Amino acid sequence: MDDARPDPNQLMTPSEAARILGLSPDMVRVLHRRGQLAAECTETGRRLFRRADVEALAAERAKNEKKGKSQRLPGGQG
Repeated sequence: MDDARPDPNQLMTPSEAARILGLSPDMVRVLHRRGQLAAECTETGRRLFRRADVEALAAERAKNEKKGKSQRLPGGQG
């Protein structure tokens, strides 16, 4: 049986994470610096985000929006 679900441990670039979160890649980096989104850093300093962490944050943001708790982020993102 073919399981089409994405691997939760898949590593994503800031751009890929941004698409899921509906944010800019720069805002994804800000979330990492604030401690709101964990990342693994490569030897060259590149940030990579686990799909499970990105999807959990996206679900949290969607839940908060439904409750009317707009998560306004600096720079007009969010």
